[in-house]
Amino acid sequence: MRLSTSTNIMDRYCTVQNNVKIEDCIKSCAKAGYKVLDINLCDMSTEGMPLTLDNWEEWVDSIGELAATLGIEFSQSHSTFYNVSDKGIENRPWREELVRRAIIGSARLGVRWVVLHAGTVYNNGFSAEKSKQSNLEYFAPHLDLAKKLGTGIALENLFDNPERNGRKYCGTVEELIDIVDSFNDQSVGVCWDFGHGNLMGVDQNKALMKIGRRLVATHVADNFGFRDDHLAPFYGKIDWIPLMKTLKEINYQYDFTFEIHNFTDRIPVELRDTVLRHSVEIGEYLLSFAK
Repeated sequence: MRLSTSTNIMDRYCTVQNNVKIEDCIKSCAKAGYKVLDINLCDMSTEGMPLTLDNWEEWVDSIGELAATLGIEFSQSHSTFYNVSDKGIENRPWREELVRRAIIGSARLGVRWVVLHAGTVYNNGFSAEKSKQSNLEYFAPHLDLAKKLGTGIALENLFDNPERNGRKYCGTVEELIDIVDSFNDQSVGVCWDFGHGNLMGVDQNKALMKIGRRLVATHVADNFGFRDDHLAPFYGKIDWIPLMKTLKEINYQYDFTFEIHNFTDRIPVELRDTVLRHSVEIGEYLLSFAK
């Protein structure tokens, strides 16, 4: 298991994207001691950002060249996401084009696992079965593309939002395991988001034991159980040491990837290097319990 972080650890500054460019983020992460990164293509897919431009492939290649000079490997990515089961969602063709670009760009960067969100069918109330069928149909062509390019898809555990639609498909570990197993394909796995798990109030040690070999990616963030705060471990209320031991017990072979942009979001740029080094220290401390 290696320490990694999403590039959104620095490329959002005071919630305004592109004030700290992803290129500077990669350089700063390398300086802090990171060797592996998750490239957050979701943030790069908003209006005016690199993945939306005509020269997006050139940009992807330039990121790959920069990472190579710094000794950085991209092992994960996060695609743009939306409710893929909502047939009437606005701008669906363009959203789909951005998902396609994320998969292609990830493959060009050598990413092994592209993290995506399952959709939810809201038709006379929540239906897990209808949602499952919708996702199996939706992801089939994306999986074919990913496999053709030598990468894979990791579906993330989500969390319910009572203030909006309520239940979300893949909000439970059982739903997540069921749909991954239904693909019956080694190029589909699970990305476990610890912050989401905490918001759902699940026993995350038991959940990880159930997931077992299906686990191929992680989103590591802390919170206090009320909002998806995306804080560094030990800055919320998650009990991390038992979870590290569980990851060791299930022989998790992939990366321990921070998704902690709100931990750094309000920190002045001049102090970011200190915070990045601190995040590496936290990660290395946690990994010591999984050896």
